Amino acid sequence: MTRRRLLSIASVVASALVWGTSFAVSKVALASIPPLWLAWLRFVCATVILFVWLLIRHENLRLRRREILGMVVGGILGYTLNHIFENVGLALSTASEISLMMGVFPVLSLIVEGLMYHRKFSHMELAGIVLSVLGVALIVGPGTLSGAARGRRLAGDSLIVLSGICWAFYSLLVKNLAQSSSPAKTAMFQMLFGSLVLLPLAAAFENPPGQIPAVAAWAVAYLVVLCSVGGYSLYNYGVTGMTSTQAVNILNLIPVFGVLTSWALLREAILPVQAAGGAIVLAGVVLSLRVPSEVPASPS
Repeated sequence: MTRRRLLSIASVVASALVWGTSFAVSKVALASIPPLWLAWLRFVCATVILFVWLLIRHENLRLRRREILGMVVGGILGYTLNHIFENVGLALSTASEISLMMGVFPVLSLIVEGLMYHRKFSHMELAGIVLSVLGVALIVGPGTLSGAARGRRLAGDSLIVLSGICWAFYSLLVKNLAQSSSPAKTAMFQMLFGSLVLLPLAAAFENPPGQIPAVAAWAVAYLVVLCSVGGYSLYNYGVTGMTSTQAVNILNLIPVFGVLTSWALLREAILPVQAAGGAIVLAGVVLSLRVPSEVPASPS
């Protein structure tokens, strides 16, 4: 395995680590800030931070004509729609069920990538995806599905499926933009365009937040710095060194890191079945990564 591929894998794993804590942190923020306004605040602040960082690095911020459409569409898919569906879904459902629903992301990515590239997938890749989904189910626990069929929670879980479809297309766009734009530049412009679309939607459908308590402000700061600036930059870098399906499959580590973080910070007990689920997820990720990345830069 080459050094470049190792760095790509490490970057996506690191993004899964910071995103694994985002559900609990978002729940804290959602207690005081409506879902659309939370997404807008998060990405506006992250855009400013990335803009300053790119200026310090003296990076060329001009966009070529062929890049503009990818930045706009990526912003709408990966930031506007993805986080509308995620935040509203999280407000309607439970964090554990949302974590479970993320197990369908690799399946959705597999379908989208297969349709776009007319690609055939190996038995090993398919086995890795199936193992990861089973592992996620064990981590969350079978009992969490008991209320999923009821109104609000069913709607919230369904929105996460839509979020996964948006993310699958976003991952393909990021790979195509990687040839001419750095990960930080791509994230900055896509957050900017995503925020511009989010603002009128938030103003139309939600009341703006009033006084934001300190705990919610700290939650937003965490989401901005680690989950948005750090997470997206790492993911955008890592996805360029593998197929989008492999990258999304690594994101099945998110619930694993969520459980470990709860134990380390909150001293919540880890059940044996959860530990077994984590091991199965890791096995699925390893299987999916054993196949080299040979996807072309753009759909045929």
